Amino acid sequence: MNLPTSLPGGVQLKRLVQIGIVVGNRDRTTQLLTSLFGMGPFRFVEWPDRAESKYYYRGEPEQIRVKQAFVQLGDVEVELIEPVEGNSGYQDFLNKTGGGIHHVLFEVSDIDPVLEELAKAGVTVLQSGTGIRRGTRWALLDTQDLLGFLVELRHRPGESDGTSLS
Repeated sequence: MNLPTSLPGGVQLKRLVQIGIVVGNRDRTTQLLTSLFGMGPFRFVEWPDRAESKYYYRGEPEQIRVKQAFVQLGDVEVELIEPVEGNSGYQDFLNKTGGGIHHVLFEVSDIDPVLEELAKAGVTVLQSGTGIRRGTRWALLDTQDLLGFLVELRHRPGESDGTSLS
């Protein structure tokens, strides 16, 4: 990947909303986080959670299933992701690293212009889809080689603090 020196129109991400961690066993990890560090309560989700959910890996539609757990820690949500089936960046990451911090997520008010601006700088989308929160869309950027970690963007219609599941 060619490293951009600047973004053509400048994208400004101002508020970190989430840290995503890929794990081999969601239930074991949440139990350990609760018993060792007092984290919780966790909200448990299996995705996709409805028929209209969409997932794309490297631009191609895929059928996947993941188990997730969410816990709010101050202003930042921690998301645990256990890939269960299908071809996904989560499974690739787990296979390559054994798990760990996968991404940091920023919420944006209008995702399409941000993605267009980043594409001009050579930043591509690794995976994308619709979120567990109704009306949300997300895009995981292929920034590992560029930054050393992945950046995810989430669009949620209307005003949102990014933490509500409704």
